[in-house]
Amino acid sequence: MRGLVAFGFHLMGETVFWLKSLCQLGFLCFFDFYFWIRDIMF
Repeated sequence: MRGLVAFGFHLMGETVFWLKSLCQLGFLCFFDFYFWIRDIMF
């Protein structure tokens, strides 16, 4: 039972880590796109 709980916490940690990474990647792509568009427009 304790192993299952530990596994659950590990899984949650992994998920949070991946979500954070994805969010950071998304923000970077968004800003790259934003500045790229801004350069073209103005």
